[in-house]
Amino acid sequence: LTEATAAKERIESELNIAREIQLSILPKIFPPFIDMPGLDLFAVLKSAREVGGDLYDFFAIDEEHFCFLIGDVSGKGVPASLFMAVTKTIFKATAVKGVPPEVIMDKVNRELTKGNENAMFVTAFFGILNVRTGVVEFANGGHNLPVIIRKDGEPVYLEKTAGVVLGIREEAKFVRGTLRLDPGDRLFLYTDGVTESM
Repeated sequence: LTEATAAKERIESELNIAREIQLSILPKIFPPFIDMPGLDLFAVLKSAREVGGDLYDFFAIDEEHFCFLIGDVSGKGVPASLFMAVTKTIFKATAVKGVPPEVIMDKVNRELTKGNENAMFVTAFFGILNVRTGVVEFANGGHNLPVIIRKDGEPVYLEKTAGVVLGIREEAKFVRGTLRLDPGDRLFLYTDGVTESM
């Protein structure tokens, strides 16, 4: 019993450390860019277990273009958290100025399918906002539909675009969508941890 208790405590300690590491790779400074005063953003992640597969990221690729990402890896626990970290890293390394979101999504998908013997996958929504015009170009890889909340209107789901989950089919195709955010408009992104919570 003593040995079993010690082993359990060791595993719990390692999982807590893994959670801290996982959370440390997610951005946590809000507002994120003081040189983009027209942009306000907030994100939060609360895992159902010590570690999980949900992810988000945001970063500027130049003074006008702001990238944002949300995703959800299949499964739970350590395998999902590792796949989450890999996915986030590949997106950030692939998103460069002038490359449209559907091409970035395609490149990330191809990388994730390599050596994916456990058939893990991730849903993802990736967008690039032009902070001067308010135009958002995006690609959806099987993720929950975002909600647009217009300044003076009702919340509405963003119309569905083509795209499948990432990591399963190397030849999967992704389509670019566009929308315009006017001053005061909001875009709400979430994972199924919100819609399926009990």
